[in-house]
Amino acid sequence: MAEEDNAGKMPPTISEYMARNVKTISVDASLKELSQSFIDQGVSALLVTDGDDYVGIVSDKRLTREGVAKGLNMETTTVRAIMRSEMLLIESDQPVREAQAMMKANGVRHLVVKEAGNIVGIVTISDLIRYFSDFFEG
Repeated sequence: MAEEDNAGKMPPTISEYMARNVKTISVDASLKELSQSFIDQGVSALLVTDGDDYVGIVSDKRLTREGVAKGLNMETTTVRAIMRSEMLLIESDQPVREAQAMMKANGVRHLVVKEAGNIVGIVTISDLIRYFSDFFEG
């Protein structure tokens, strides 16, 4: 549970800034399909599914570094080849600053958000920028 800040208020939580509509792609989708999904869905990361299970996360940065830069065939290489199977998880009731610290410590731009043991969304570096903009404007 979050602790009060110096003014006696509860700090904003991840649930207030995260994206709740989880966007996914199949582990067997091609890198070309992945690229198109980033465009169509307007996101920078997708959770990877194998059937009904979440098995990883893949970002546009990872596609660029692990797929395009290495010359992988976009038509025949699947998401499985470049995805990160270790998903960094954070609870939705954690303070936004905890997400920032976790991203910084792990060198990532996306965290998978859990609530009551279930994956409910993703918090991104863009969400953190929105938080800090609100903080400094408010």
